[in-house]
Amino acid sequence: MATPQRPQNPELAQFLETRQSLLKIVKTTTTPSGQILDWIPAESQVANGKIASPPPADSVPARADDKLKPVKAVTFELDDPAVERGPAGTVPVVRPDLSRLTRTIALKDYANKRGGLLVNKNRPNKSASDPNPFGYFHAIGSENTKLYGCDGFLSVWDPSIDNPAGPGDDHSILQTWLQNYDKPQLQSIEGGWTVDKDLNGDTIAHIFTYYTTNGYSADGNNLGGYNRLYAGWKQYSSSVFPGIRINGISTPGGQQLDVSIKFQLYKDNWWCAVQGVWMGYYPASLFSGGIGNYAKWVGFGGEVYSSMTNPALTKDQMGSGRQAQDGWTHAAFLRNLRNQSDANGTMVNNNGTAETDTANGGANPYDIQMHSNSGSTWGSYFYVGGPTP
Repeated sequence: MATPQRPQNPELAQFLETRQSLLKIVKTTTTPSGQILDWIPAESQVANGKIASPPPADSVPARADDKLKPVKAVTFELDDPAVERGPAGTVPVVRPDLSRLTRTIALKDYANKRGGLLVNKNRPNKSASDPNPFGYFHAIGSENTKLYGCDGFLSVWDPSIDNPAGPGDDHSILQTWLQNYDKPQLQSIEGGWTVDKDLNGDTIAHIFTYYTTNGYSADGNNLGGYNRLYAGWKQYSSSVFPGIRINGISTPGGQQLDVSIKFQLYKDNWWCAVQGVWMGYYPASLFSGGIGNYAKWVGFGGEVYSSMTNPALTKDQMGSGRQAQDGWTHAAFLRNLRNQSDANGTMVNNNGTAETDTANGGANPYDIQMHSNSGSTWGSYFYVGGPTP
């Protein structure tokens, strides 16, 4: 007997229809893994028809080889020249696969990400009206400092989520956060990789970006959101993009794979590079000051969201699923973590402080072991993960 189709959420269906109508789609392709890509003229994303130019190529982080800790770079589907693309001058935008969602998910709850309210515990503009970030866990290295960007390398794994089974909208992330609280509401830019079935349609790691102009209170066009679900992000690269699936994962006790990510404020745009490729940018004008001028706080680390009524019962994995104490080839790592200390591109080692938190008030099964300014080829780095000790 054929499996009955789940009814589409009318609100989400209307959202997708409206979104598609605003894109000037020239061609639609499907990747080998099944991702649908809408190819649009790069210039169609900006009112003046002129996409910005990225920072110099030599500003992206170089891979640091360590014979004792060999790591390979992950690859992406569009690295294969045989994979179909759009015509010259167009860039890819992932089309959300809403067929996997149920009628019970409201648009306001679809792929929201509010955990960033928790990671900077000492920010001065906390408010009783902040969106409830219940169910989030973090293990991060954080630093309060004025900065204009950051970069680093994140090991890539395949963490188990929705374990035990729940509503089914859990996620597991390794990422960086850049935040500024000069405005009444927190502003943030985030990026890294995520395992999130609602967002990506599978439980494979994908690159993501996220931003909020309003303290995570509402996503929307030029307000905030993941990737290119809403307007805000300007896509520049024709080969690497927010939402792209990552090929390959690290092996416990074996080969380790990682991906580099960099944010840089350059000529009034927050640019993001992945694996040395400038993907695109958020215009600083989105933020009306605040992080549009600089960041005041940076964090690197892991985030897990559990949708269980009692998140303390979750077995969702962060990174490899092993806690930081298991170290090399077993726990996830974030390495060569750096801050951009001035507008000219000067990079310095991150000097973060280890923090963990959970929104449900119970014990945190995820941990972190810091090695700031290690003096090794990994510079400032740490291991992170859990829940397995």
